[in-house]
Amino acid sequence: MTEFKRGLSKDLTKALNDLALEHGKNWWKEVLANKKLLLAVRGGYLNAYSQGQSIFKVGPGLNDGNPVVSIHYKYLLEPSRPGKEYISFTGKSFVVEPRDVICTNYKTDKTLDRLIDAASYYASEEKKGVHAIALQNKTVVDLEVAFTETGEVGEDARERRIDLAALHKDGEGKAKLVFYEAKRADDPRLRARSNSEAEVVKQVESYDKFLHTSASHLARAYKDVCATLVKLCSSNLRSLDPIIGEVGAETRTLSVDQVARLLVFGFDQDQKFGELFMRHIETLQRCLAGRVVAKGNPASFDLLSDYVRFPPSAPAA
Repeated sequence: MTEFKRGLSKDLTKALNDLALEHGKNWWKEVLANKKLLLAVRGGYLNAYSQGQSIFKVGPGLNDGNPVVSIHYKYLLEPSRPGKEYISFTGKSFVVEPRDVICTNYKTDKTLDRLIDAASYYASEEKKGVHAIALQNKTVVDLEVAFTETGEVGEDARERRIDLAALHKDGEGKAKLVFYEAKRADDPRLRARSNSEAEVVKQVESYDKFLHTSASHLARAYKDVCATLVKLCSSNLRSLDPIIGEVGAETRTLSVDQVARLLVFGFDQDQKFGELFMRHIETLQRCLAGRVVAKGNPASFDLLSDYVRFPPSAPAA
């Protein structure tokens, strides 16, 4: 298979580190220091996530060596214009000043927060929940992982993206990379229909197959992810969990847990103790051999304590 790759070029890493050490404020220093943003290392570029949405991409420059940021225009739109919601049309043109409806310049201490706020307008409750889990668990090293040969998302890869990848200690000098799919309790894919299994069971089992065949590639790729994150955070503007540094420095050997986990969230106490809801969870537990963790509040997941190795004899890469 084509190797699953993660990491940045030396030139891009250096350019970003130079920005981090630059005197005064700049966009990259604000990104590193922002606790609401999550950074995901891809194959040659970064994605910055807010509310479970990739709001911008940071890639290599073409000529001057400066990083290039790509952002969907929807995040640049003014979220609110009280009293100015309507724009006049003359019959030939619209009477509007572009800068009044879309951000055209980056302003420190303002623009990044605005982009983050804009993400909440477009994010689903499930994506917001995934983001809450990732923020709460500092050993998460990736989001929206494309389970394709190269690790990149294509038009046909939407159904093969797992939500989270996290590191766990696995004894002296070892670490385990564990993948998690997250679903809201009201997602119909959690429920079995007639005599067929719930759709999510097939989804998780397909992830298991990919993990089994790609474990060695994934272990190498995520060692590179950890090493890259350490380099990007060397300015101390962003802190990392120690295990990320240990895997990046290869003082902990990384292996891959070859069975994915399922996290279920977004339910209240009445649902939790309701017969129908519990029946669905018990069915999922039975089909996935105990790999399901259900908590109403996504921010209450503690992946380190919730993690249960399954099965004990599962091979590791």
